Amino acid sequence: MKERLPVEWKHINKFSDFQPNEIYEILKLRQDVFIIEQNCIYPDIDRIDIGSEHLLMYADSELAAYCRIVPAGMKFDEWSIGRVIVAEPFRGNRMGKLLMNKALTLLDQKGVNTVKIEAQNYLKRFYESFGFMKIEGPFDIDGIPHILMVRSPGK
Repeated sequence: MKERLPVEWKHINKFSDFQPNEIYEILKLRQDVFIIEQNCIYPDIDRIDIGSEHLLMYADSELAAYCRIVPAGMKFDEWSIGRVIVAEPFRGNRMGKLLMNKALTLLDQKGVNTVKIEAQNYLKRFYESFGFMKIEGPFDIDGIPHILMVRSPGK
C-alpha cells in the first residue's frame, strides 16, 4: 500500500456552482478510466450530473477521486452514489474507501436511510465493506458485469 497523501475535499451541491475547469477534470477522469482504460464505449454524459451533488477529492493539487451523489427519483427510487472513481496514480492507498466514507457521511447527515448502487461486479467486496448487500445481478451494462446493491439503515 502506498503512503496516504493529505487530501482536500470539494462538495458541489448544484451543477451551476461548478467552475468550468472542474467539470473538465471530472469528465476527463471518467473518460480515461470508464471509457479508455475499461475499453467501454458508453454515454457517460447522461444528464444525471445536472441534478446530482458531486464530491471531489484532491491530492497534490490533482483530482484524485470523484463520485456523484444522485437524489432519489433520478436513477432509482432511493438515493444513489455513482461514477465512483480513483485516478490511476492515486490507487492503492485507500482513497476509494475515503471517498465512499465521505459520500456516505454526507448522505447520513441528510437523514438518507437507504442507498442503492449499480456496481461493477468485481467491486462487490469493496462495497460490502460499507454495508451494501447484493440484491440483483450480475447483469451486463455496456459489456461489463454489474450488480445492484443496497445499504439500509444501521449499516
